[in-house]
Amino acid sequence: MAKTAAMVQAKVVKGAGAGTGGEMSCSEVFACFDPEIEFGSHKEMVGSLKGYQAEHIIPTSAFHELGRGGPRMPGCDAYSTPTALTFMVRDGQSKGETHKLLTDPMRQFSQANDLAGRQAPLSEWLDKYEDGAKNALKNAKPPRAIKPEHKDLDVDDLTDAAAECIRAMAEEAFDEMGIKSDTALRNPWQATKTQRAAADSASGSTGGVR
Repeated sequence: MAKTAAMVQAKVVKGAGAGTGGEMSCSEVFACFDPEIEFGSHKEMVGSLKGYQAEHIIPTSAFHELGRGGPRMPGCDAYSTPTALTFMVRDGQSKGETHKLLTDPMRQFSQANDLAGRQAPLSEWLDKYEDGAKNALKNAKPPRAIKPEHKDLDVDDLTDAAAECIRAMAEEAFDEMGIKSDTALRNPWQATKTQRAAADSASGSTGGVR
């Protein structure tokens, strides 16, 4: 059974020399950021914050047999792009921007799966998304700000906790849709010819690039 966001207690410690903090709930962690990390369906959140994008947690096209609509993958019958859970992230697909730092790991994971001829389960997609969220919250340019009253918290611990909580929110939402953690998802991005050629070269294969 997936952990609910309410069950996650993220331990966040204060910065160097400031002692050790206690546990924080996910709602408390989200409230430390400026703007706060807020969630809702895509149709509710899109356009609600200037300069920010309603980010689907796991690409919507992974739940469909083709594109972002139409027939769903087996086990994803209740999935809907407009009603799926999103959170607001700074938009942009240029190097170092938050949205790109979240998108790139999803693309790379999809291409690696395609290259291996496999469809990974939802749980693995969430693992990769959590890693990407940690990186995006820590290293985006510009980074998501921390409210002044929370500057004594360790930034690495806080962003790690936020990423864990984002994952927990997604797990809860998918569970409510009846999408299980072992449900296989489609690879929206296929491996490139260059990636296939490199894989063939590494394995000593003489087969052609499909």
